[in-house]
Amino acid sequence: TGNAGATIVSATFLLLCQQALTIAGGKLVEKEPWSEAMDVDFRGAQGFKTVRLLDNPDVFTLYNSLSNIKSLSSRFATAPGLWNQLFGAMKQLVPRNILANTDLMQGLSLFSLPIIRAVDKLVGATNAMRVDASSKGYSCTFIVTHDDLEQCVGLATAAFIIEILDSGGMGKINPGVYYPAELPLSSRENILELVKRDAIVWDFDVS
Repeated sequence: TGNAGATIVSATFLLLCQQALTIAGGKLVEKEPWSEAMDVDFRGAQGFKTVRLLDNPDVFTLYNSLSNIKSLSSRFATAPGLWNQLFGAMKQLVPRNILANTDLMQGLSLFSLPIIRAVDKLVGATNAMRVDASSKGYSCTFIVTHDDLEQCVGLATAAFIIEILDSGGMGKINPGVYYPAELPLSSRENILELVKRDAIVWDFDVS
């Protein structure tokens, strides 16, 4: 769970009743959440994990900011595996109108938080991400792992803010609201360089 707070845990519960947005054949396609399991290698101590479809706003933002995306999906898992089994059981057994009740899910997350914290102390709170992309015969794999989700989010937030402050008056980032993929290439590279700090896995392979 990566030291996730009650809001993130609650949001994960809510996503179990929300269609997972994907791209197939260049078009937006909604799919059943927590389906289409896939074994993915996150390398390092994390190794292979079984991940499943779950809605992610990055699918929508990438579709709207980059042209000619033919296929895109986002998958999720947590640890230990028992949590994933519980997610699957909730999706199968709990009616959608209950899963969609924000007050109930927030209450459930608050109730679960002491248990989650206890388990985090046993198995750790590591956060790992993997991105695979391919186009015109080229492929790229990016894998990044941090010891703790809070650390990862803090670094990412600080990196974006630093980039905005450093670009003041230079015209690098004009005033406005942007999806991450819409930022200038140099800004994206600077942000990645900052979030690389303290990563325990940072693999960027292009072939």
